[in-house]
Amino acid sequence: MGKTSVARILAKAVNCEKGPSPTPCNQCSSCREISHGNSVDVIEIDGASNRGIDSIRELRETARYRPAKALYKIYIIDEVHMLTAEAFNALLKTLEEPPPHVIFIFATTEPHKIPATILSRCQRFDFRRLSLEQIVEHLRKITNQEGAGFSDGVLYAIAREADGSMRDSQSLLEQLLAFSGDGLPDVEILDILGVIDRQSILKAGAAILSGNAVACLELVEDIYRRGIDSRQFCRHLCDHFRNLLFITVSGSELRVDLPEDEKKILMDQTAGTTAESLHVYFQMLLRGEEEIRRSSMPKIALEMLLLRMAQLPRLESVDVLLDRISKLELYFEGEHKGSRSGHSRPERKASTAPPEPQAGDEPGFRAALGVAPQSGLNSDLKPSSVSPSDLSGCLEPSPEPISPAKIELPGGPAVSQTVPAAGAAEAVKGWQGFVAFLESHNPILWAKASHCTVKASGESIEIKVPEMYEKSANNPEFIRDLEDASMAFFGVRLQWVIMNKSSKAREDRAIRGTTKSLKSSNARQIAGHTAVQQAIEILGAELIEVKPLEGSAPEPGSGRKKIE
Repeated sequence: MGKTSVARILAKAVNCEKGPSPTPCNQCSSCREISHGNSVDVIEIDGASNRGIDSIRELRETARYRPAKALYKIYIIDEVHMLTAEAFNALLKTLEEPPPHVIFIFATTEPHKIPATILSRCQRFDFRRLSLEQIVEHLRKITNQEGAGFSDGVLYAIAREADGSMRDSQSLLEQLLAFSGDGLPDVEILDILGVIDRQSILKAGAAILSGNAVACLELVEDIYRRGIDSRQFCRHLCDHFRNLLFITVSGSELRVDLPEDEKKILMDQTAGTTAESLHVYFQMLLRGEEEIRRSSMPKIALEMLLLRMAQLPRLESVDVLLDRISKLELYFEGEHKGSRSGHSRPERKASTAPPEPQAGDEPGFRAALGVAPQSGLNSDLKPSSVSPSDLSGCLEPSPEPISPAKIELPGGPAVSQTVPAAGAAEAVKGWQGFVAFLESHNPILWAKASHCTVKASGESIEIKVPEMYEKSANNPEFIRDLEDASMAFFGVRLQWVIMNKSSKAREDRAIRGTTKSLKSSNARQIAGHTAVQQAIEILGAELIEVKPLEGSAPEPGSGRKKIE
């Protein structure tokens, strides 16, 4: 039911010969004339085509005359927000003091465009959208009367496309009744109207959640062949993931306007995902819809969107992560209590060798996290120990020998390898082995170091960092991680110097400064002369170049030069 229809019903209610009555009789002459649209006392005006001040001036002139037959003269202005500001100002005086026999009814879809001075002098009635169930129930009633055998999936698709409007849903149903034949599948029936069937949406959701990229591409090709708008498909898919997210959060307590068989399918789809993943999917669809709307190639944009969603890794639930952290805390707490209850070891000074992993630590650590232990790991490493006899006759314990470093190379089991203490030059030669060690020791540091180059510079190592890692490399934690890793691999805490764009710029400025400096020993002697130094200090100048005097050759050893 539309706004204009309600306005006509209101006109019947106030002008009915048996009224005014909330239920017009539809039998008297006034009701019949309004129903047929030929009542002289009910004037319908299109605000879009009569929006100027001249039309409003004419309306004010005719409003002074009393109705010809009915009790009230009623003006129905449709799309009243289309009137100009001057027309509203001209109408304002009539609205403030209308004749007693005149009633104005304004209909609009954009009330925010109407001036506040007009709204304050009217009674406002906002129409609400009908629910999906109400529309489907009414459509089912119509199809039963017409003898059409449409399934509930078709009726739900029509109601969803109408977006809460009963009139739009009836218009779509009328087209289906006129063009569809008996025995057609639901997909072909909905293709007549260009309406997206729910099976395509459900297949797309299942393909994304299962990571089936091939099925996503085939589905996009199918909807493109059927002439379905890519942006419209993306909006329906966004609504589908919204329903999945709501079901995941609230379970069966949330009531969604969907048929029962579709609810069951959504419950099955939510079993293999998490609320965090669905939230990311929903955000990607919102951004993707905007990209498709602006793209000149919407089909390709939709394909890339579905591929990104299908290849997105599954996000773990926050509750599961917190549970694993709790298990990890309990694991370390038990290890700490066990170490305190065991035999105490003799106190020693800090050693240059890193602490070695204890036998069985790796499986216990992974078991605490609820992760299956990895096969092929070398767990035969024993902690080095010093017997009391080794300490006899010594004021201080001797340094602990360097323990073997545990290196896990890609594609093979972990191996134990003793790396002797190395300097900067030796460390540069063993850079590739150090990078391979980082892959298992510190994967984040390995990802950065594998793109870096190094060279020895005295007792330190200059590491050239790519531009994409400059920001993180400037963090002091990056240097500390390198020092700790070099201690674990080389047995020596090496010094590292970060070389990036900013340091390269400083080096270039230093080179340019060196180029501007004095080039000869005679020039340096002149620059160090007391008079030259005083002149530079007084004038605030800079010594750029030293040249001989023009027209004369300098005597050997005379030092006669021209200073600029």
